[in-house]
Amino acid sequence: MTRIATYARFSTDKQRDSSIEDQVRNCTNYANRHQWAVAHRFEDRGISGASKDRPGYCAMLKAAQAGEFDILLVDDLSRLSRDDIETKQVIRRFKYQGLRIVGVSDGYDSSAKGEKIQASMRGLMNELYLDDLREKTHRGMTGQAICGNNTGGRCYGYVHRAIEDPRKIDAHGRPVVTAVRREIDPEQAKIINHIYERFACGQSPRAIARELNEMGIPSPRGGKWLQSAIYGDQDEGTGILNNWLYSGRYIWNRREWRKNPDTGKRTYVKRPESEWVITEMPELRIINSELWDKVKARQLRLSSEQGERVKLGLRAASASASGCSTGRGFKYLFSGLLKCAQCGANFVMHSTTSYACAKNINGGHAACSNFYRLPRRKVEKRLLDVLRQELLTPQACEQFAIEVKNELMSRAKEFQGDVKTAERLVASSQREIDNILSAIKAGIVTASTKEVLESAEAQKLRAQERLNTASLMDERTIGRMADLLPKALERYRTAIDGIETVLGSNLEHSRTILKELLGDIHLRPEKHGLEAVLNVDWTKSLSLNTSEEVEKLKVLMVAGAGFEPTTFGL
Repeated sequence: MTRIATYARFSTDKQRDSSIEDQVRNCTNYANRHQWAVAHRFEDRGISGASKDRPGYCAMLKAAQAGEFDILLVDDLSRLSRDDIETKQVIRRFKYQGLRIVGVSDGYDSSAKGEKIQASMRGLMNELYLDDLREKTHRGMTGQAICGNNTGGRCYGYVHRAIEDPRKIDAHGRPVVTAVRREIDPEQAKIINHIYERFACGQSPRAIARELNEMGIPSPRGGKWLQSAIYGDQDEGTGILNNWLYSGRYIWNRREWRKNPDTGKRTYVKRPESEWVITEMPELRIINSELWDKVKARQLRLSSEQGERVKLGLRAASASASGCSTGRGFKYLFSGLLKCAQCGANFVMHSTTSYACAKNINGGHAACSNFYRLPRRKVEKRLLDVLRQELLTPQACEQFAIEVKNELMSRAKEFQGDVKTAERLVASSQREIDNILSAIKAGIVTASTKEVLESAEAQKLRAQERLNTASLMDERTIGRMADLLPKALERYRTAIDGIETVLGSNLEHSRTILKELLGDIHLRPEKHGLEAVLNVDWTKSLSLNTSEEVEKLKVLMVAGAGFEPTTFGL
């Protein structure tokens, strides 16, 4: 028995829900005429055919893969997809699986001769339809923007009011909506004014977000406020402080959406300013001109100060010995290594002395309840104590001795090679001197003879000094390594005991070592403070030839030791 599935879809506002029923009815009648029974029905309502991420469409493809039907009926190929490449790919996939696609209205049949020509023509027409629809939609939206109407999306601080034309009636007997206008939402407008006033008075976006969360005011998306929602990006026009509509100026067509052909995801690119549609709408002004100017002036000042700090950082980096850093970099040993186990955010410097969860700082207790403030010096001491303890175990000291011995042997071989090289240089310099002296005895003397002789003698002297240095590391020196190792171990223990000083001498290099040794350090709130969990493979770090498992070390940092919680107040 032939198993039949139907797929129906509609997308544009000119179509109705009944369009689905119309398509299904056509497909069902077609099946009845061929005495086929419809076993599965798939549909998508109000979703563009250019998208592959349609629930009904994906379910249909999954059922096809599972072999749940033999023939797929669609009203026409455009219902299947508006993407020519996607349509051809589905047809190829179905043929490979031994399935058949039939377009009831357009007469397409994947099993018929010449179906490739018909599929190509239909696919091309579908794509041209999309291009035409996209162009007409953009043209219509431009006209709406010029008139000051909403072109899509909601904006915090405003409500939407539909504009109806009583002369036009839709299929349900109601007036047709011809436009949507924005109107100021008085309650949300108060919040926006509050944000602008606080920022103009010198309060940071982070503090403003924390205050709003503590007041129980939902963010534009209904969640918790974060500083990014307030400060945003000036160039992109995002964030509460950068929305020009609050000043009575509506800007549209700022960016263009493009779909990645590989991933199918949409990304936007900024359009040139000459293509922007700017409409003055004083009736939508929420922020008065004086307050708006104050906010913009402070943003400009902060941007300038930040730019200067970046410049100073770049100059400092270029003047450094390494010359490989291009920014400010990290200032402390464990910066960038501490993570909040509760929300996954970094622990960053909350003040000049303490670390804190970035999400808790930016959004307050309502965003992340990990409210502990960790004194930097105590964090460093506690973690370095753990590191010191692990690096002074008998196994670690034994491994250090092995590494020192290997290093001494390697250097001894290098010096032995240097001895031979230095001997060759001494011999070569001596031959050059002998040749010059022979020339002088033969009466061949020029104005530069003395200078050449002095240069050759200086070269021989340097070669002799290099030979003397290299000769110091001979077999007898290698034999005395047993005497050198105890002193090296003593210096090792002294260095580990004073690890703070050792690591502090070269911060960037030390942070790299700590990253390799400790990885990310997750700080988890517990009853009496924070627990730092270190997933450390000490055997790997110390190059020990053992088969021990990775050790999970837990370091309890209790409030009584100085890790005090901070409570928020308005």
